Amino acid sequence: MVVVHGWKSAPIGRSGLLKSIAALSKKVIAESPINLNDISVIIHGGVYRRNFRVEPAFATHVQDALGLKCTAMSPESRHCFSFDVSDGSCSPYVAFDAAKHMLKIKPGGYCLITLGDERPNAQSNWPYKPISCVMIVSLEGNGPRLTTTKYDLAGFDESTCVNMTYNEKKSKNVISTHNVIKPPTNLPDSMFVGEVNWLSGQQMHEFLSQFSPGATNIHQIIDQSGKIVTATWK
Repeated sequence: MVVVHGWKSAPIGRSGLLKSIAALSKKVIAESPINLNDISVIIHGGVYRRNFRVEPAFATHVQDALGLKCTAMSPESRHCFSFDVSDGSCSPYVAFDAAKHMLKIKPGGYCLITLGDERPNAQSNWPYKPISCVMIVSLEGNGPRLTTTKYDLAGFDESTCVNMTYNEKKSKNVISTHNVIKPPTNLPDSMFVGEVNWLSGQQMHEFLSQFSPGATNIHQIIDQSGKIVTATWK
């Protein structure tokens, strides 16, 4: 089980992904009863980075922007793990699963999960309205509780995946056009299903915005690749 103690979201806008996520993280920490130094793990979920940059991990930039335990590591230092996960629109739940395991290694602490995608460059086809979402989570306490997560790869279609190619004329990596999987129509009314073209940040923003405390909430994400994740919350 993973518990969400607080969350914030906002359109990325012109500030860029890092500034947006850093600002949201500072706000949610300031409004929560925890101290910044109580965070022992930072996990970032998303696919797109500026200029398709992958390393160093985006989460390390968030850690630096927050000034969180950015000291030399030693057996006595209170260090913070920071790393990225990337699994399309399903990235939020990969991040939750990773947080659950990491917090068992570092018990008693909190994890900052950040979600968001940024248009890599002006040359790329970008039909999205990206939203940043940050959450403080732990393994116990009060708040929305993620109890189970199930992944279904039966509908995965490789031809629908985003293709990234190097354009020699523009000397840039660009996103090519791609197909989008058609979501099923026979879904129960009790299930919240995100739009197939929502990125990871918007998936969690929309779900948490309509979350019903005290009830069982089911969130299903259908990735553009046809992969499905179904999460049960209470």
